[in-house]
Amino acid sequence: MSVKEALDKYKNSFDSRAQAFVEECLSCGMTEEEAKSDIQQRILPGSVVDRVPTLDAAVYQAASPLLKERFLYAGSWQDIGETFISVNEMAELVDKPHFRNWVASMRDDWEGSAPAMYPDSRLSLLSVMSQDEGDYTLAVWNNPAEPEIWRYSGQSEHKFKDLLAWFNWLNGN
Repeated sequence: MSVKEALDKYKNSFDSRAQAFVEECLSCGMTEEEAKSDIQQRILPGSVVDRVPTLDAAVYQAASPLLKERFLYAGSWQDIGETFISVNEMAELVDKPHFRNWVASMRDDWEGSAPAMYPDSRLSLLSVMSQDEGDYTLAVWNNPAEPEIWRYSGQSEHKFKDLLAWFNWLNGN
C-alpha cells in the first residue's frame, strides 16, 4: 500500500470514525450536539516539499520519499481530534512556548523519549492531537532512508518504522 492509498483509506473512513467518536462521547456523558461540535474534516491542498523543518529552526532535513508523498497529498489536514500539520505549521509551532515546554519536560522527565534521546535537529513535528495535553507525533530522523514516527498521547508512546506504518496503524491495519 502506498502513502496515497493509506491516506485515501483514512479520508474515506471519516464517516465511520466520526460515528464511533460520537458513540464514545455519548458513553462518557456528552450530548450528541457536544460530540458533533468537535467533528470535522478539513483537508488543504498539498504541494511539492523538498525539505522538512526540524525542532531546530536552523536545520531542515531532506524530505524522504514517503514524506514527499504525504505533503503532495495534503497540506494541513484537520480530522477528528488530530491535525496533520503543514510544513509551514511545523516551523511555526516548534517555536511556541507551550511546545518548547513540552520538549523540555520530555527531556527531563521521560527517559527514552524521542526528545530525551535526540537533539532538536533530528526531530520534526508531524501532528498535533492536543497542545494542552502534550499529545504530538514526531518524525525521528534516525534512519537514512525514512524517519521513524514516534507518537505521544497521554502517558503512552507508540513507535512506527516509518510514515506508512503509522498511517496503516491509524487505519486499523
